[in-house]
Amino acid sequence: MVIVIALGLGIVAFIFALRMLKAEEVGSGLVLTAREAGAVMSSPELGDTEKEQLIRRAAGRLFLGFFRIGAIGAISIGAAILIVWLGTLVGLYTASEAVALGSNWIFLLVSSVAAVALWLVVRRRAPPAEAAADEAQALPYGTLDRALHRIAFAAPGLQKALADVETSRFSDRIDIETAQRPVFVTSLARAGTTILLETLAAQREFASATYRHMPFTLAPLLWSDLTKSFQKDDGLAERAHGDGLTIGFDSPEAFEEMVWMAFWKGHYRRDRITAWSAEERQEAFEAFFRRHRAKIVASQPGATRYLSKNNTNIARLGLLEEIAPDASIVIPVRDPLAHAASLLRQHRRFTELHAREPFGRRYMEGIGHFEFGAALRPIVFEGDPPPREEADHLDHWLRYWADTYENVLATAGDRAIFVDHDALSAEPARHLLALADALALQEPEDLVGSASRFRPSRPADPPEAAAADRVERTRELHARLSARCLTP
Repeated sequence: MVIVIALGLGIVAFIFALRMLKAEEVGSGLVLTAREAGAVMSSPELGDTEKEQLIRRAAGRLFLGFFRIGAIGAISIGAAILIVWLGTLVGLYTASEAVALGSNWIFLLVSSVAAVALWLVVRRRAPPAEAAADEAQALPYGTLDRALHRIAFAAPGLQKALADVETSRFSDRIDIETAQRPVFVTSLARAGTTILLETLAAQREFASATYRHMPFTLAPLLWSDLTKSFQKDDGLAERAHGDGLTIGFDSPEAFEEMVWMAFWKGHYRRDRITAWSAEERQEAFEAFFRRHRAKIVASQPGATRYLSKNNTNIARLGLLEEIAPDASIVIPVRDPLAHAASLLRQHRRFTELHAREPFGRRYMEGIGHFEFGAALRPIVFEGDPPPREEADHLDHWLRYWADTYENVLATAGDRAIFVDHDALSAEPARHLLALADALALQEPEDLVGSASRFRPSRPADPPEAAAADRVERTRELHARLSARCLTP
């Protein structure tokens, strides 16, 4: 009996050592790196030189990962052996007796089942650091959910294949004509895009991607059909940004970027996202994107128009107007100093979250949210991005704000509708009526009825001083942007 207890304690030590040394994360990282390498090799958009560089980096990560997983395994086995060995030191049993029992097939079978059960129990009782992933996602994703997300994020080819199956299976529901007059809400993060998305999505004519379409967002009808028997009830919770906005499974969200990432891999580099030009046309993508918009509309009974929020669309305004000439592109504009300060605060917040739980970072990268934290990949309009460490300073975000909106002024065409976020928050009814008119809504009074969602912007002190020349540059740009904003 003493030997059984000792061997059982050895199994417990083995499981907890694996857990503490994050064996699952390292193993998942190896799988994802291998899949990324495969995607790089098969990508038609990357040149041989870039492929070689990316493969070399992947090989280095794989080597380090295999070394880490080997070391974790050795340490965990050593912990188990140590527990059993201590029993021999005090004379409770001999080493040969422990080996004999430990190699018995009945003991091996029972202990294996017990080890798996213990592993699952430990995972369910996640420590506070792992609970940060739920905060980072703002939705209660469990073990199975995370596994599905990892598969979906690592296999865009699978997503596109499912989308093709969906197109065939639901051909009677997919009407390309419903992809007409789409509305794209875009701006830098923290400009008020989320509240505009939620306000517009509440209008019956609009349909937008929701959390129920996750993680296979490229096949929204098929995934909804497959999961309808075990979908969770919609419960609201504050999102990870800490800004008071609540979300649930039926809340609209910015998942459109996953479509772009599946077709434009060359624009997503390890340290940046490169801007699109209006001349970058891709027939296969445009056909897929039209069908995708029609599918989203078909997923919401009664809807007639597609709506999305996608902050990265601000890097391809000219291309959007080319591929969707009947679209409306809504661009909220916020006071630059307050906006930059908010960006900095969120970057610091998500840097901390991602350090506590890597899955939060993988989640954001998987859905194409590269705005903050360890997932940060700034949009680059020309030249190289600044060093990553500069992102912890207000001057970085002021320069980023100026670079972004200079490009916006240069590339936004007639389909762009600029909205003064601060004025909208102060007098929502008047500005919502102007927006309803600009979007030619069927029931403009319903949009005006959403005025209670908005609260006047509260002035907040910047977290630190900023260079005077950068503040002046953003003020001048803000004045030019304000001149293009809707006026009630």
